[in-house]
Amino acid sequence: MRLQQNEIGRREFLQTSAAGLAGLILSGQFKLQARNREDAVRLNAWIRIGTDDTVTLIASQAEMGQGAGTTLPALLAEELGADWKRVRLEQAPVNEAYRNPRINWQFTGNSESTTGFFDLLRRMGASARAMLVEAAAEQWNVRPEECVTENGLVVHVPTRRTLRFGELAERASRKTPPKDPDLKQPAEWKLLGRSLGRVDIPAKLDGSAIFGMDFRIPGMIYAAIALAPTFGGKVKKHDRTPAVSMPGVIDVVEIPDGIAVVADGYWRARKALAATPIQWDDGPDGSVNTASLMSQYRAALNGDEWMRVKVSGFPPSTGEMVTADYESQFMAHATMEPMNCTARVTKDQCEIWGPIQGQELTRFEVAQALQMPPERVQVNRTFLGGGFGRRLWTDFSRQAALISRAVGRPVQVIWSREADIQHDIYRPAVLNRLTARVDESGKPLSLSHRLVSPSILQLVFPPVAQAPFDPSCLEGTLEWHYRIPHWEVEFHQLKVPVPTSVLRTTGYGPNLFAIESLIDELAHRAKQDPYLYRRELLAENTRARDVLDLAAEKSNWRQKPAPGHFRGIAFAEAFRTMTAHVVELSVRGHDVTIHKVTCAFDCGIALDPDICRSSMEAGIAWGLTCAFKSEITFAKGGVEQSNFHDYPLLTMAEMPPVEIHYRNSDTRLLGGTGEVGPVTLVPALTNAIFAATGTRYRSLPLSRFGLRLA
Repeated sequence: MRLQQNEIGRREFLQTSAAGLAGLILSGQFKLQARNREDAVRLNAWIRIGTDDTVTLIASQAEMGQGAGTTLPALLAEELGADWKRVRLEQAPVNEAYRNPRINWQFTGNSESTTGFFDLLRRMGASARAMLVEAAAEQWNVRPEECVTENGLVVHVPTRRTLRFGELAERASRKTPPKDPDLKQPAEWKLLGRSLGRVDIPAKLDGSAIFGMDFRIPGMIYAAIALAPTFGGKVKKHDRTPAVSMPGVIDVVEIPDGIAVVADGYWRARKALAATPIQWDDGPDGSVNTASLMSQYRAALNGDEWMRVKVSGFPPSTGEMVTADYESQFMAHATMEPMNCTARVTKDQCEIWGPIQGQELTRFEVAQALQMPPERVQVNRTFLGGGFGRRLWTDFSRQAALISRAVGRPVQVIWSREADIQHDIYRPAVLNRLTARVDESGKPLSLSHRLVSPSILQLVFPPVAQAPFDPSCLEGTLEWHYRIPHWEVEFHQLKVPVPTSVLRTTGYGPNLFAIESLIDELAHRAKQDPYLYRRELLAENTRARDVLDLAAEKSNWRQKPAPGHFRGIAFAEAFRTMTAHVVELSVRGHDVTIHKVTCAFDCGIALDPDICRSSMEAGIAWGLTCAFKSEITFAKGGVEQSNFHDYPLLTMAEMPPVEIHYRNSDTRLLGGTGEVGPVTLVPALTNAIFAATGTRYRSLPLSRFGLRLA
């Protein structure tokens, strides 16, 4: 497969929008391929077939290492009956046809690249298949029921006659798409359910892959930026004289909350920026620090302003009460590729190229910044050098557009690592208070869950600001499979000056760290094996219990570990996937040695097992970083950390041995794997540390207590 940029005309856009997500949109037009110049027919918004039999499939989701650029085209190719070796991939433009059907918004995130498009893309592929079959049957004068598609051919089964897709494409494009096409059953799949090899890897290995910082356009210049060091700060005044006298410097541009120096090379721009005197107005939040923020959290947790979000059953009047508080830290995304974007703005058009997760939000926000109609803003996506939710937001894209307009030339904005760490949209700290009542056997009769968090979605999905609560903050508290007669959840949405947003696991991470830690505490108080304790609480959910059993089996839970080794376990549902982790470790002083991590999961069906495994492995690495290392703290109204020396990530040498196991259950229960890996890893780790040391750590990161990976 090769990646290309796809364009869709206004007429096709309107046809697609009018027909909705269930129909198949015909254009009936030939389209010239940019690279090979072969005629191609668009069968719908997702599929184009060339006269040389090349099948071009449209990728609506950003490829940022999660494998969406492989699995989503495989869904189309499977139902279509395409020859995988002749499939190409194009990036979708901003277009209503490519919106996530669940949320009706075009973005990549929330572990929905596959789950959000699974049904839609299968219907699109099956509809195109039916149109090709009808065209072939008409040409042969046979019944369509006698024909099948395979490897890019329509086959007449009784006579074994064949016609190539390229021969049929134009005729097929004139057929009416079926409203309810027949879908293949998993037993018929030839591509799905097996590992295809990620189509983006060859280009990334040979260096031909284009990430945001690799993009070039004739006449392009570069911008380095300095942003206010405090939240809500702005430029008071600056002196442009030193910068504009330096070689290659073109201009100094004031942007919202900062200054940009534009030059004919990035390092010249950055050097000139360092020589530019800037005085800052700290704004109203110039005294914010970690201690003051956390005192707000504590006051809210101990206060009486709560919204009851969910309640099930009736509270018991008896039972011993167990209460514990759990704290998760502020975190930065720290993507390997810092924020960057290229923009070319003319009088009546804006073109954007960059590593973007939120295509539709980017177009909207850039259009607002330029006071330009959204349809005049074209957003083009490159590969993403990590995303984790950070590239849903639009600050770096808006900067590029404003600077390009100011200087009248295409501009590539590149943030320094320091700017990236200190001007992120942070995962918020979260406080959880869990109170359980237990019966004589130690089993929970009730669980009361209170959590304090700022909004996660308010920046990337503005309508949530008008909602009574942010549902992302509550993830993990509402997907409940343990048998507990009474359960209630209350939420306090805190207002803080720190900008907060999505970071990989959203609410699942902090909330399930708390829940799975408390379940472990209850098992210990009851003097019961934590695996068997959970298993009994999951007695009514076979699928959940099977995943827990698989993790226990593969980790040899029932066998005594080696001397000095201890294990911890955790289970949860997150992003519609059942997951369990077992961590085996030893502790000597402050040094924690992880000997093995075992992960078991059920995402309904693993559409590409290797991609699912790699997602889980990457999640484990991120979870260990979260558990041990990374934390954002504040002083004098800004962020104290600035680079990887004081915001460390897991190193390759620290990565422990990992085993990943999965089970398939039902395609109707399809879940995601892109964000699931860290969720139960963290509580399994802290539960194992408790088993080894007798100390229960309820606050992250563990470096606060001097613990480190050996």
